[in-house]
Amino acid sequence: TRFLSRSGIESYHGDMNYLSRSDRLQRRRNLETILPGARSVIVSTMFYWPGPSKLREQASQALSARGVISCYAWGPDYHDIFQARLAQLAIAIHREAGGSSKWYVDTGAVMERDLGERAGLGFVGKNTMLINERFGSGFFLGEIISTLMLPPDPKRIKTGGCGKCVKCLQACPTNAFLPGGYGMDARRCISYLTIEHKGSIPKELRPLLGGRIYGCDDCQVVCPWNKFEWEGDQSGASPMFGSPDIHVTSPQLLLVLSMDEESFVAHFGGTAILRIGLARLKRNAAVALGNVGTLEHIRPLQEFIAREEDDMVREHMQWAE
Repeated sequence: TRFLSRSGIESYHGDMNYLSRSDRLQRRRNLETILPGARSVIVSTMFYWPGPSKLREQASQALSARGVISCYAWGPDYHDIFQARLAQLAIAIHREAGGSSKWYVDTGAVMERDLGERAGLGFVGKNTMLINERFGSGFFLGEIISTLMLPPDPKRIKTGGCGKCVKCLQACPTNAFLPGGYGMDARRCISYLTIEHKGSIPKELRPLLGGRIYGCDDCQVVCPWNKFEWEGDQSGASPMFGSPDIHVTSPQLLLVLSMDEESFVAHFGGTAILRIGLARLKRNAAVALGNVGTLEHIRPLQEFIAREEDDMVREHMQWAE
């Protein structure tokens, strides 16, 4: 909460104005404003990390004019899957013990990371993410806020888990982290720029995006806590999404730029990618093509420019040309 207050003052949150709204800050500080009579929070995780080798393999696809999608969006929209699981758990709890509850997965005015730390699920790293000593940082957080007084699990809160390591700070393509880490300027973060940001991507940052068109995993890939590979089976499948589909993890940039709403939904339907809308994804793909494309892509890009109706998307295509 302290960082959110500072973030609001210094505008590190970019377009995410809800982070600094006084009513939202109050809701984060006092969960009873969300659920009257709230007494306990159950914090849960859902693991998605596919392992460094799969991510390196995906990153290499950008060399063939394919976009790079953050691994958390490789499969079905996690909001839907996780919320359904939390709902089942909440209903079962209150069927047995009464009370009432609300549950959230990255959607409500809830300090998810801080609650996860207080619940003993990990420590906050220099890359600002919650890191579990066994599973790293590749997991989603979900919360059930309950009016029941539930006994807390025994836990210990670890601090200083990063030690002297600064790999994440050094790996960030846009230098988005604040000096020393543990905070960031979201306006420079590739995940923010490609997902949350609705307008034009600053021209000075566009070359730094490389082939990324939805999110960025760089600060997690280099983290020593994420060095393990998923070993659930022999197929290379991730724990949540199964075997990655290259058409989702690394879509062809020209294909994305050619999409209309119908083909966009057909290609990415059911994934979190759908949430940003076609215009933002085409904007990102145009920047990526400008970074990793070749001379053979100029002519089709010019054709896309000629028929593109969205001013923002067309400007990014012209930059790429």
